[in-house]
Amino acid sequence: IAGFKLLDPNGIPNIGPLSSARQMLQDPVENKFIGFSSYYDQVDAGVTYLAGEFDAKEICSMYIPSDFGKEIQESAKETSAKLGLSYAAETSHKPDELDFVGSLTKLKAAGCDVVAMALGVRQGITVVGTAKKLGWTDVKFLNTSAGFLDVVAAVPGGVTEGLYAAAGWVDLIARAKDEAPAKFIADYDAMFGQPAGGFAMLGYSAADTVVRALEAAGPELTQEAFVKGMETLDYFDALTDTKISYSAAD
Repeated sequence: IAGFKLLDPNGIPNIGPLSSARQMLQDPVENKFIGFSSYYDQVDAGVTYLAGEFDAKEICSMYIPSDFGKEIQESAKETSAKLGLSYAAETSHKPDELDFVGSLTKLKAAGCDVVAMALGVRQGITVVGTAKKLGWTDVKFLNTSAGFLDVVAAVPGGVTEGLYAAAGWVDLIARAKDEAPAKFIADYDAMFGQPAGGFAMLGYSAADTVVRALEAAGPELTQEAFVKGMETLDYFDALTDTKISYSAAD
């Protein structure tokens, strides 16, 4: 976000940022090409899904009071209102906080069916594990793409089993036997000697987008030609299992 002070006045494109903060589309938007939906929209989609799938009525949130946290808290609250659900309770936390017994006791007493989380990775894991230790197993915890990580899914003992995440891409490891992910995983291991993870996939996908835009721009490359090239892209990315589409009006 700080880089926009340098990029925006010069019209320099920002392509495929890892952040899903809504500031990624702050004005001017002509030079911004994000790769997936905002945290706000992810929470909207996640809460909507969980409400329909599990008949959830009481929506809550746990968040760090930063721009990131407030975006998720606001989405949980406003999505609840949009769907005619109750926004039952919320708790705010310090970035280094790791004792969530009191907060979870409060949220359980409020009857929360879904808890949208805007916490650190370790904090989110601790919250889900603590809830299970307290015997609170009928609640659904929801992460955004910020918590949609291999390390979260791989926590031993099934601690994060049942933790949901709404993100703008499909997990790489879960599709390891599919043609495009399998080739990427094999090629990555051959080149770097270590397993490919989700961030490697996202980085490759963003680089592929840039290459496609350069090809569309043609040999007489200018900033204007590159942006116009980006705005012509419309393709299915088999690696991330997503549709990529940009236009001057989108």
